[in-house]
Amino acid sequence: MSIKELQDQRNALMQSSQKLLLKPTPESRAQFDAQMADVDLLEADIERAERSAKFDAELRSAGRPPRSQPGFTATDTNEQAAGEHRALEQYVRFGNVSEENRSFLRPAGIEQRDLGTGAVAGNITGGSQLIAQSFYPLLTSAQKSWGALTTILNVKKTDNGSPMKVALENDTTNILAVIGESVATSEADPTLTGITSSTDFCSTGVVKVSLAELQDSAFDIDQFIRDAFGKRYWRGVTSMISGGSSTGNVQSIVTSATVGATSAAPTAISYGDFVSIYGALDPAYIDNASWVFNSTTRAALMGVVDTLGRPLFQPSPNAGAFDMLLGRPVVLNQFAPSIAATNKAVLFGDFSSGYTFRQVQGDLSILRLNERYADTGEVGFIGYARIGGFATDAGTHPIVALQQHA
Repeated sequence: MSIKELQDQRNALMQSSQKLLLKPTPESRAQFDAQMADVDLLEADIERAERSAKFDAELRSAGRPPRSQPGFTATDTNEQAAGEHRALEQYVRFGNVSEENRSFLRPAGIEQRDLGTGAVAGNITGGSQLIAQSFYPLLTSAQKSWGALTTILNVKKTDNGSPMKVALENDTTNILAVIGESVATSEADPTLTGITSSTDFCSTGVVKVSLAELQDSAFDIDQFIRDAFGKRYWRGVTSMISGGSSTGNVQSIVTSATVGATSAAPTAISYGDFVSIYGALDPAYIDNASWVFNSTTRAALMGVVDTLGRPLFQPSPNAGAFDMLLGRPVVLNQFAPSIAATNKAVLFGDFSSGYTFRQVQGDLSILRLNERYADTGEVGFIGYARIGGFATDAGTHPIVALQQHA
């Protein structure tokens, strides 16, 4: 058990013992004494472990292995160090090592190499063999924005992926009507419609890792695979929600968005275009509305000014540049279309009211395939998910789009 684990156990017992003193009773006093006895034992174990670690550190600083390592036959550290010293002395003085001291060396023994002269970078014989290869302990990964769009959608988790009926109702056209005395009231039913949500079965693809890599890697391969699959999942989800899945079971939020306004120019957006799209959204959805576009569109918009020459995007000292637009937050979606003729480059609205993302039994299931690749000495990792997505527009368009002019 590591020093950290021993310290954690001791700290947990101390905290538990302190709580017993709040309400002293004969039972709590006895329990307190028992726990403190365990604390004393743990502190003694910690002291032993720290002394052992200190000794190991001293041996490492002297260039000797702290304890028996793979390839060494000695069981006592001091005996091992003395044997290595004798073997090195014999090698330096006589050019070889006796059989008696050879057992203290690694199985490969000492290789006789001509060190040569000059810098290691020069063309010398074997000099580079004495320079240990260093290793940078951090894995540098390529980054790409993902998943921000899903934070503003309505998320529905279901126990299974069977087709699900979704009911929509629109009663917004019905209002009070004046009637005369003794006049019958006419029928005014709300408009009811419905859609059916189905799901897609999706996979991250298989990643195979050799057993040797799992044993020798400087990184936690299992955790690395889980992190990578999690990002694949959310990137894939955002991509499907933006552009739709091949089956149509994940509906495109861009395609389903109602065109609220058309830009004046095909490859640019003006202040007037934003005024038009803002006005196209019903005020019932304004309080929870957000703007959605990609970072390329954001960069183009940072130069847009209003009719008085003021920047449309006002930098925030806390959240950074262009986080708010006309008082509503901006959410970046790297899978949204860029500014080009006929594209819907900007979406605006209440996305939690206008779109539902459906998950079946959680986010992502990751399986470790221990047997499938056993004959090649490998382990496979694969992620599975069942997802769906659908627009929930009952008729008053909670999400509107600014479409670029043709």
